[in-house]
Amino acid sequence: MITITKSWRDLPAAHRQPKHDGHCRLVHGHNWGFDVTITCERLDENGFVVDVGKLKKVKEWLESVFDHTLLINEDDPLVTEFREFHKRGLVNLVIVPNCGMEGLAKLVAGGIQLVLTNDFGSERGLLVTSVTCFEDSKNSATYLK
Repeated sequence: MITITKSWRDLPAAHRQPKHDGHCRLVHGHNWGFDVTITCERLDENGFVVDVGKLKKVKEWLESVFDHTLLINEDDPLVTEFREFHKRGLVNLVIVPNCGMEGLAKLVAGGIQLVLTNDFGSERGLLVTSVTCFEDSKNSATYLK
């Protein structure tokens, strides 16, 4: 099996974990980063898993989710209030199943898989096999498919 890993860094977004008993329950921000590992069943005509120079739509998707956004869990008890802040233009709200590192690694794996399938088709079997989510430079979580 041949894999490639592409990194994206410095995606500034805020989040909170409302059930946390410490400071993580407060809205706070990080510079998120992601290492995405991709494999395929058959290399392309250049001998590449994927041409990393052609991942512009992946970058655009990541920026739509993580560039100056507020990530909130779909079960956050204040989701209605955050939606109102979004309507008023106070936040760029993105509601996700789990806005912790672990949940974001899984979210990114699924999101990038969709972009790859849409952009490159399914003929070569491109597959996101892992995503490591970096919460700044000190903490990370990895989702393995």
